Amino acid sequence: MTSQLEVLHFVGLWWRIEGFPTASEWQAVAAVLTLVVAATAAIVALSQLRQGRHQLRLSAEANLRAAEAAESEARPYISVRFDLRVIPGARPKDPRHTGVLFVVIECVGRTPAREISLTVSPAFETSGEGRPGTAEEDPAMVALSEVFSGEPVIGMLHPGQQLDYILDYTANVVGSEELPQRYEVTATYSDATGIRRYTEPHILDLRPWRFSIAEPTAIDVIARQMRRVNENLERG
Repeated sequence: MTSQLEVLHFVGLWWRIEGFPTASEWQAVAAVLTLVVAATAAIVALSQLRQGRHQLRLSAEANLRAAEAAESEARPYISVRFDLRVIPGARPKDPRHTGVLFVVIECVGRTPAREISLTVSPAFETSGEGRPGTAEEDPAMVALSEVFSGEPVIGMLHPGQQLDYILDYTANVVGSEELPQRYEVTATYSDATGIRRYTEPHILDLRPWRFSIAEPTAIDVIARQMRRVNENLERG
């Protein structure tokens, strides 16, 4: 008991030493320190919250990019292009080949495209060689005009499926000053479900083909020669 009283007496004397903080001042210091600790904790929590929001935003953006990539892989794509093909001569040693210009519409995606509508500007024109009458009288040109009328004439194209339309002889159209050399096509179509709709521009330009060299493919040459053999056998 005596020692406890001595300690209390010493503490009482210590508080009363000149220049040392009083009890109320020590309480104020403790309150300030508590406030500093609380403010520091709040700053740390706010920083962590911001980092968490940033991570969530990055994660959401990554998920969105992954979803867009998955859709790009699975969605249909329609290709509209010119295709210049060479038809070999009728005889095996015949050096004369005939170039033919085709308008090709192909589904190049992994899934079918449906309700396909196409427009073209300007309208397709031909030299008329080898065609029956005017463009209004030519069944092939009438069909091509209907396909590019802007109406969904093509109900569906499956992956790898394509439509080929003969437009003209290559020699008559490529480099011609009377016939258009560039066409702008707009393709609009939906996916197989009919939910998502896509619209894409295509440029059909003949000018790069002016000095291009085209040769018939080996399979075309063989097929043409076999047809010639069959014709000779039928005559014999």
